[in-house]
Parts: sequence; structure tokens; C-alpha cells
Amino acid sequence: MLKQIIKESLREVLREERLAFSRHLAPYITDEEQAEIEIELGTPTNQTQKKCKKI
Repeated sequence: MLKQIIKESLREVLREERLAFSRHLAPYITDEEQAEIEIELGTPTNQTQKKCKKI
């Protein structure tokens, strides 16, 4: 029982750390830059979003 609690806690911490690390790797863009991207490339359609794998 204690071993399972420790394993779950460790997984949660590792998941949080991995998310924090990936946030540091992703470039920051301003709202203006995002608007330019959406104008140039458009926004994802519902169909495209369905094809994307959720993490």
C-alpha cells in the first residue's frame, strides 16, 4: 500500500516537472504574433483537432 502511494506520488511529480520543462522549451509569442500566424495559416478546424493526439 505504501509502495503504491509512493509510486503514484512520484509519477505525479515527474509529470509536473516534465510539463514545466516543456513550457520552458516552447517559445513565447505575443498576442500580436499569434494573430499574424492565424491570419497567415488560419486556425485549426474541428476535423484537424480531432486528428491531433491529446497528451
